[in-house]
Amino acid sequence: ATLTAPPSRTHTTPKKSLARLKQSTTTTTTRLALIQQHEVSLLLECKRGGASSAWMVGLKDSVASALAAACSKTILAPFDTIKTIQQQYTCPISGNASLGFLPACRLICSRPNGFWSMYAGLGVSVLGSMPSVGLYFGVYSYCKRTLYPLLKKELPHVSNGVLWTVSIAASAAVGNTVASFSRVPYEVVKQNLQTNLYANTKQAVTQMYASSGWRAFFPMGGVSIQMMRDIPYAMVTLLSYEYLRLHFVNPYKQDKHPEASWCDMLAGAVAGGIGSYVTNPFDVLKTRLQTNPSKYHGSIIACATATWHEGGGMAFLRGSVPRLLHKVPANGAFFLFYEFFRRVLHVDGTTTSSSSSSSSSCISTQEKKKG
Repeated sequence: ATLTAPPSRTHTTPKKSLARLKQSTTTTTTRLALIQQHEVSLLLECKRGGASSAWMVGLKDSVASALAAACSKTILAPFDTIKTIQQQYTCPISGNASLGFLPACRLICSRPNGFWSMYAGLGVSVLGSMPSVGLYFGVYSYCKRTLYPLLKKELPHVSNGVLWTVSIAASAAVGNTVASFSRVPYEVVKQNLQTNLYANTKQAVTQMYASSGWRAFFPMGGVSIQMMRDIPYAMVTLLSYEYLRLHFVNPYKQDKHPEASWCDMLAGAVAGGIGSYVTNPFDVLKTRLQTNPSKYHGSIIACATATWHEGGGMAFLRGSVPRLLHKVPANGAFFLFYEFFRRVLHVDGTTTSSSSSSSSSCISTQEKKKG
């Protein structure tokens, strides 16, 4: 018997596959062009405006972030109060039982002010967060706009993605380090109000100062644990947010929906959720050290050891649900308002729109040279 070769198959690509491939290639090219445009914008801005331009953008970002912080803090204050109660609570009998979400709500609402106890410490939280958040984002914005061009100049052989990641993370760390010192006093007062130790802000401030002086607003271990929580949180959250904006939000807006503000809110919510969950163990330690520093003698290690003995690893996740319920919408609302106030202050026009034409021309020039 003779063996006959099977009929040869002709590889024909359907029209739909070609259309999808073309669309995918176009989308990838658009995203790469946007990334390159963003890099060129930063470099052009540094050359054109120098430090003065970076300072001006940083100042506008500071004002925008302060106003956004006030809006988001007001909207989601109840979840922050519930989180604080859960993390601070210790069962008087067993000493290791945790407080559930609904029992925490009932405990807070059983106070003399009823439901409005959910907003305990809101005034000091808003007034305290505005300067600290403004300082944080102002420093972050300035560092980001000066560090990337500097790294690009000093390390020309390192990939742009690595330089971009390092500049974002380092700027977030520097900005949050500066802001942490201004954030501790109002955090301490706010949490003492939320745990019902004082009736109002005036009583809290006067009695805390009368008992321990200025040391009461900077408890032992309070600043260090604040920084241990806030710096990783800032790095993870801002890296996630900048990545989502660069690779998803900006291409989506440029393609079809330039006014889609919900994209900013979604990117902020996702980034805030990632950063909050990763740093929840530090948040538990921060709450305990700032509400009861004498119990742990201001020692982070002693606080961590006691927390571990109470409930093992799960004890460090206490308050994670209300914290996520607070941080996810809070970051979504914050970045929604932040981008809105940036547009009102014409920050986008200063940093992106004004340089987009120059960036596009530079990109086209580079493509011509390559061609």
